[in-house]
Amino acid sequence: MTRVAWTARLRPDRIDDYITAHTAVWPDVLAAITAAGIRDYSIFLLGDRVIGTYACDDPDESLLLEAAAEVTVRWRAAMRGLFDDDLRHNGVTWLPQIFRLD
Repeated sequence: MTRVAWTARLRPDRIDDYITAHTAVWPDVLAAITAAGIRDYSIFLLGDRVIGTYACDDPDESLLLEAAAEVTVRWRAAMRGLFDDDLRHNGVTWLPQIFRLD
């Protein structure tokens, strides 16, 4: 199992919209995430920054499978306007794991 973490900055005026969207994530999005082998997924908020963490067996394969789902394309399009413009140019920032206690 591999743990993965990412971060991205939200538009300050859209933070509440992001939170609201994540209180009712589309069921098909949840199914696509699960089908991609992603589990134990959490998203945290720090100011205008979101930090996502999850576990999977093969991070590259999981990302490809999730991105290939049609519902993922629609969800990401719906979320795109909530993020800072940097996301459009650079994508999320992947965070290296430097410590873990099981």
